[in-house]
Amino acid sequence: MWRLFFIIIIALQGLVYYSFIKYLKTTRFYKPSHRWWVLAPFVIFNLSALVISLVWGRSFMPPEWFKYLGLYPYYVWMAATFLISLWLLAGKIIKLPFQIPVWIAKLIKPLREKINAFKNRKAVKTIDLSRRKFVRYTTMGLSAYAFTGAAYGILRHDAYKIEHKEIKIDNLPPELRGTTVTLISDIHAGQYMNEKEMREYADVINELGSDIICIPGDFVNFDSRDIHALTAAFRDLKAKYGVYGSLGNHDFFQDADYVSKGIMNESPIQLLRNQHRKINIKGKDLYLMGVDDTRGSGAQMDAVINYYEQVELGASALNQGFNDSPKILLCHKPYGFDALAQKNIDLVLAGHTHGGQVVPIKFGNFNLSFAASVSKYIEGLYKIGKSNMYVSRGIGSVGLPIRINCPPEITKITLV
Repeated sequence: MWRLFFIIIIALQGLVYYSFIKYLKTTRFYKPSHRWWVLAPFVIFNLSALVISLVWGRSFMPPEWFKYLGLYPYYVWMAATFLISLWLLAGKIIKLPFQIPVWIAKLIKPLREKINAFKNRKAVKTIDLSRRKFVRYTTMGLSAYAFTGAAYGILRHDAYKIEHKEIKIDNLPPELRGTTVTLISDIHAGQYMNEKEMREYADVINELGSDIICIPGDFVNFDSRDIHALTAAFRDLKAKYGVYGSLGNHDFFQDADYVSKGIMNESPIQLLRNQHRKINIKGKDLYLMGVDDTRGSGAQMDAVINYYEQVELGASALNQGFNDSPKILLCHKPYGFDALAQKNIDLVLAGHTHGGQVVPIKFGNFNLSFAASVSKYIEGLYKIGKSNMYVSRGIGSVGLPIRINCPPEITKITLV
């Protein structure tokens, strides 16, 4: 998987390098030696990636000074060149349907001569020159945006926002109105989220003073052993009616059982692995449920829906008032909300998407990101019938420690 990832990154950076050299050749400043000067940063930054990955491995924890002088410039380079390469690749894909017929036609000599004659017309040359200038200046503008945005997104990747939301639960008893739930997700303990940073989050969460704290998955990122840093940071996490969590796909990418044992033995977090809890508040019951994600579920939520059905069956058999009581479900991925809404769940708490993490364009409900290409559920509150779902942007990062147009989020929800 990682080999394929590096091959794709190198191929995309090769496209950026080739395109920039092609542009330089159209200027009066170009010299053949420039090819090597331009190649230098590509070699340096990619060698850095290999050194970090192969020598230090996934547990590489550099000092603060090295982050700013060594890692952050590398992150900016990788993020910016990736965005630029996608722009260039999109342009080539768009042009491909038009270029293929022309290329085939040029294989026939009479047609080739007519095409060349047409392209040599003065009007056609003028239009082509204008088009090239537009594409060139657009690419230059996008490149400036990519580097500036990447630098800003990396320096501000941990600049969280506290969101306050009221969510209406149709069958909520009067005694439970005003119950508060703090939601965080996608901590991704590891290289991009160390113990000190997690302690700061824990302090903020405790200061919010919610009745319940919920964490729907992705406790670790690259290494299951990082769960110990998380449990050390969150050992004093507290809420009147408890702290609850469920596992996410990254927890399964590593070692879900190891992560689970660390959480349950070293922290106040009650992990709900296809389980439920009945919480009595002012004499009324509120049911909290949690389902595991899976290692390879992707957008297919069949296994997760089956997990929920088992939890529902067990809870209803053990608790006479289950069906008529308000229910909250911790489910890492939001993709299954259409199916879960048919189960009369009052509130689903999810994460996974990071709000897109890198969102080049965001306007109202329009979100241009990879997450948006997978699911219509990206961030915020959604409602189907009587069921609600809140999707957290999370507090951690994957891939690179970068956030653009979707800051980390701590959410305090009030049930009304």
